[in-house]
Amino acid sequence: MAALLIGGIIVSFLPYGLAWSWLLLIPGIILTAGYFMFGTLSSASQKMQVQDFKGAEEQLKWTWKPNWMLKMNRGVYHFLLGTIRMQDRQLDVAEKHMQDALEVGMPTGDYTAQVYLALSNIAASKNKIQPAKNYLKQAKECEITEPQLKAAIQQYEKQFKLIPRGHQRFQNPKQMRRPKRPR
Repeated sequence: MAALLIGGIIVSFLPYGLAWSWLLLIPGIILTAGYFMFGTLSSASQKMQVQDFKGAEEQLKWTWKPNWMLKMNRGVYHFLLGTIRMQDRQLDVAEKHMQDALEVGMPTGDYTAQVYLALSNIAASKNKIQPAKNYLKQAKECEITEPQLKAAIQQYEKQFKLIPRGHQRFQNPKQMRRPKRPR
């Protein structure tokens, strides 16, 4: 981008260069605009697919102004950062990024379901079972097209069914039973 823009400016000062400089300036301007609209999400997601979370984080750091990105790309940006923080076990920071992703908006129902699933995982890790179940319910309500994501949601449901009622932090007092007295 910089080479095209600088080259276009230099060529414009040459004789008859102003006409030829546009051959360098137009692609440079298009690439620069694309960088600000899309950021480095593509290269970061490629790193995440091969489980290189540090590399993905380095790629995301190259995004100079995340707030200038398109709205949906900003949501994916926060989702990727939240996923990286989950891997680092920084659950509070991860939760904030996931909430930001939902607030900004996600491009598809699959992405939205993944965010809710991640929030469910974070809540369960903090031993907040009822909020985790609520997030899982919201994930199920999304328009999901990926079979792997549907299977992951079903697996989470099975895990929540294995949790005994007594281990929930917020328990309804009517559900609590008093021990029977021996006669």
